Amino acid sequence: MNWAYRITKRDKVAFALGSVFAIIILANWFASYSIGRVSNQFSEVYHDRLVPSLVISDVMERYYQNRLTLEDHILSGSAAQQDSLQQLVEANTMEIEALISQFEKTYLIERESAGLATYNKEFGKLVAVQDRILKLSSEGEKAQAEHLYRTEGHQAFLHLLEPLHELIKLQGEVGKELYQSADRQVKTLKVLSYLVIGMSVFIALLVATLLQATRKLNNIKPQNFRMN
Repeated sequence: MNWAYRITKRDKVAFALGSVFAIIILANWFASYSIGRVSNQFSEVYHDRLVPSLVISDVMERYYQNRLTLEDHILSGSAAQQDSLQQLVEANTMEIEALISQFEKTYLIERESAGLATYNKEFGKLVAVQDRILKLSSEGEKAQAEHLYRTEGHQAFLHLLEPLHELIKLQGEVGKELYQSADRQVKTLKVLSYLVIGMSVFIALLVATLLQATRKLNNIKPQNFRMN
């Protein structure tokens, strides 16, 4: 307690308290900044990772549907049914283009951009083969249409799936990295919260000690000295 009695200047106490408050303010500012970053990272996980993954899954589902529809077209002998099936293939293809356009507007890392470029190249090949199959089937060249469907069509379909699978894989990898970064930020926030609590306790103890020392000093009665 002796140190408290040696504090005779208010500026020393003010400087100590001011320093502690400054640390608390900085800690709170950094905590707010970190919370903003964590919020942005979770937003990125949703808008730039989860949503694109759902988009790619929808694209793949439509490709599989087109694959089955082409087979039904080859097996069908009804002109009306063939027209209906062809319209379904064309509608799916247009919807796929719209979905990919939506995917392109999200944030893409370098590997995703490269995968998307590969996909666009394979997409053109598949659509060309798909149109040839429909044309042959509509003209009654069922054997040639089926052969094209099982050879070039099958290869084009498989080559198209490769970049799509790679894009889905990348969504998971980047999403995991964002999650880990957010987890580190949350841990940092916990440390800052403990620091602020510790500083608050320190200020409370310091003020209590100074008040106690002040009361003791006030209780000391001045002594009168007489000159002999």
